[in-house]
Amino acid sequence: MAARFTRLALSNWRNFKSVDVALGSRAFVVGPNASGKSNLLDAFLFLRDIAAPGGSLVRAMEERRGLEHIRSLHAGATSRVKVEIEVEVEGDPEPWVYLLELSGGASRKRRLRIEQEVVRHGPELLLERPTRDETDQLLLTQTHLEQISQSLRFRPLADALASAVHVHLVPQVARAPARGEELAKREAPGSDFIDQLARLADRPRDRALRRIEKLLQVAVPRFSGLNVTRDDVGRPHLEARYEHWHLRGGWQNEQEFSDGTLRLIGLLWTLDQGTAPLLLEEPELSLHRDIIRQLPRLFAQATQRTGRQILVSTHAEEMLADRGIDPSEILILEPTKDQTKVIQGSEKPELLHAAAAKVPLGRLVMSMTKPKAIEQLALPIAESR
Repeated sequence: MAARFTRLALSNWRNFKSVDVALGSRAFVVGPNASGKSNLLDAFLFLRDIAAPGGSLVRAMEERRGLEHIRSLHAGATSRVKVEIEVEVEGDPEPWVYLLELSGGASRKRRLRIEQEVVRHGPELLLERPTRDETDQLLLTQTHLEQISQSLRFRPLADALASAVHVHLVPQVARAPARGEELAKREAPGSDFIDQLARLADRPRDRALRRIEKLLQVAVPRFSGLNVTRDDVGRPHLEARYEHWHLRGGWQNEQEFSDGTLRLIGLLWTLDQGTAPLLLEEPELSLHRDIIRQLPRLFAQATQRTGRQILVSTHAEEMLADRGIDPSEILILEPTKDQTKVIQGSEKPELLHAAAAKVPLGRLVMSMTKPKAIEQLALPIAESR
C-alpha cells in the first residue's frame, strides 16, 4: 500500500514555533547546520513510533527524553506541542488528517497529557478527544492511534503512518558485526542492509543484486559483480568483484569497500525496496559529486515506478543541480532569533525565475542557506613569544 504525506503542520516542535508546508512525491530539505533538518523529519518518525506495532506515545516520548526536549526552546515551558499531518493512501479518493496536541513536562504535577487527538477522513470526523467522559488522566497519555481496538475505523491512516522508512547510512555501522542491534538501528537506520539482503530467498536476492550490479558497473570503476556470502559462524557478508590483470578478477567484502561504495550500495538497495514513504538523511555523504547529481533522477524513477514518496535532507549543491527539480520540492530552513522558519522554494521569486529559465537551482539555494559572514571563519593567528 503506497502512502504519501501531503501536508505537515507543527507548533512548538523543536526548532520550529510554527510550520505548515505542502509535500509532493519528492522533497529536498536544506538549511545550515543545526537549523533543524533532522528535527523536521523527526516529526514523521514521532508519529511512526506511536502507530507502529508495539509503539506508543509514552515510548516515543521516552526515546526523545520527554516533552520538555521536544518543545521548542523558543516556546514557554507550558506551551502545547502540536503535530498535524495529511496523508493520501493509494486507492482512497479522500485524504486522511491526524492531529495530536500535547501538554506537560518533567514534573509529576505537569505529566504528559493529550490535549487534542483528531482524525478526519475527507469531510468525516472520525475521532475527537478528549471527550467529556474521559476523566481518567492515564487514558490521556495513550493515543487511540496506538490502540488496535480503537483505531479500527482509521486503520489505513495508522498503517500509513507506521510504514515510514528512515535511512541514515553509516558505513562504519554497515561493516560492524553488531549492525543489527537496536542501538545501531536507531542511530544509523538502514545500515543493516547486508542483513536485509541475506534474509531474502535466493531468487529475490539474486534479482536485487543483479539490479544493483548494473548501476554499480556505471558508477564504480572496474566493478563487475556482487554477491552475498556467509562466514564460518553464519554471519552474512557482501562481496564485490573488481576486474584487474588476474583473469578471474578479485573479490573484496564490505570490510574492504570504500565508504562511498558501501553507502551507494545501501542507497540503491533502499530505493529498490517497498512503496512506503522514505526519509533519507544526507545520502550524498562520501559520494562523488557526479554521482550525487544523478540521485534526484534515481529518486524520481523510484517514485514513478512504485509511487513511493522520498523526503531528503541535504547539504549538497549537486543534489539540486537537476533541472527537473521544481522550486515547490525544496524546503528551505531559515533560522531566526525566535525560531527556524520553513519556506517552500516556490515562495522565493528568484527560484521561480531560475526554474523558468532552466537554470539549476543548487547554487542559488545554497547561497540562501549559508551562514552569514561565513567568510570570516578563520583560526586565530598564534601570538609570537
